[in-house]
Amino acid sequence: MDKVLFFIVIILFVAGSVVMYSASTSQNPDSAHYLKRHLMNGTIAIMLGMAFSRFPHQYFRPLRYVILIGMYAMLIGVLFYNKVMGFTHPARWLYIGGFSFQVADFVRLGMIIFMADYLHRKQPDLNDFKSSVLPALVIVATVVALIAIQPDLSSSLMIMMLCLVLFYLGNIQLSHISGFLSLGSITALVYAWSKPYMWKRIMTFFSDNVDVANEGFQVHHSLMGLAHGGISGVGLGNSYVKDLFLPEPHTDFVFSILGEEFGFVGSSFFLLLFLLLFLRGLRIARNSTDSFSMLLAIGISFSLFSFAMVNIGVVTGILPTTGLPLPLISYGGSNLLVTAIMLGILFNISSSNESGKILSSERVLNIDL
Repeated sequence: MDKVLFFIVIILFVAGSVVMYSASTSQNPDSAHYLKRHLMNGTIAIMLGMAFSRFPHQYFRPLRYVILIGMYAMLIGVLFYNKVMGFTHPARWLYIGGFSFQVADFVRLGMIIFMADYLHRKQPDLNDFKSSVLPALVIVATVVALIAIQPDLSSSLMIMMLCLVLFYLGNIQLSHISGFLSLGSITALVYAWSKPYMWKRIMTFFSDNVDVANEGFQVHHSLMGLAHGGISGVGLGNSYVKDLFLPEPHTDFVFSILGEEFGFVGSSFFLLLFLLLFLRGLRIARNSTDSFSMLLAIGISFSLFSFAMVNIGVVTGILPTTGLPLPLISYGGSNLLVTAIMLGILFNISSSNESGKILSSERVLNIDL
C-alpha cells in the first residue's frame, strides 16, 4: 500500500467528516443526523475502496464495452425514469429501492476507465483522425450532451475537460483537441443561454452590481464567512453563516464553514492535502508500467483535484456557482462512493507498480547470480 497516499486520504476523510458535521448540526432536529448518514456512507465507501484496491485494474480493460453500454444505459435511463415518474426536478438521480445515486458521478469514473483503455489500444493509429480520433470525440460529445440535458452543465463540462486532458496525454494531436474544445465551448454557451437560470448565474458572476439578496446570496455570505474566519478561525462549531445565511452549508459550500471555523491556516492545510493527493497520483502515474495505467492514474488524480479546486473557486467567488461537491468533505453518498472507488483503483495501480519493481529486481538478481 502507498502509505503516503493512505494517510493523506485518511486525514482528509476524518477531518472532513468533522467539518461536515459542524456545518450540518442546524440542518436537522437531530444535530447528528447528517453525520450518521455520512459515516454510514463512509463505511460502505471504505469497503468499496478496499475491494477495488485488491481488484487488478487491468481487468477493467476487457470490460470496456460493458462500461460504455452501462454509461449510456444510466444516462438514457435517468432521463426516461424522470419523464415517466413526472418529476419536475433535474433528471440527475436514479432511485433504486430506498437508495438514490447521481448518474454523472459514476459516468465520470466510467469515462476515465474507457478513455484510458481506448487511448492505450489506439496509440499506433492516433494519426488517423477518421478511424481513431473521431470515434473518441463522438463518444465524449454524446456523453457530455446527455449529462448537460439533465440538466447538469457543470458536471458535463468537467467530464469534457477531463477527457481533453486524457486526449492530450494520450498523444492526440493538439489541433484536434483545440477544435473539439472550441466547438464544445460554443455549444455550452449557446445551451446556457437557452436556460435562463444558467445564463443568470453566468451574468451574475461577471456583473459588478450583484443583488446579494437574490442571485449573489450564497457567494456573498460564503465570502462573509471566510472573512469572519480571519487567520486562525472562530473555532469548531462557532460558525454563524451556517445557521443564518447559507442554505445546506454541509454540501457544496462546506469549504466556507471550514474557512470560517479554521481560518486561513486551516483552509491552507486542506488545500495542501488536496495538492499532495494530486502530486502523489502523478507520481503513481509516472511509475506506471503501461500507458493504460498511466492514463487511468492521471485521470483519477486530475478528477479529484479539479473537483476540489472548482468547488473552492466557487466558494471564494473566483468561478460561477456550480453544484460540484468537495471530495471527501461535502455531504453526498454518490460522490463519496465514487471517490472511494477511484482511490481504491489508484491504490491498486500503485501496488502494481511496486510489484513490477520487485519482479524486475528479482530478475536482475537472478541474472547476476
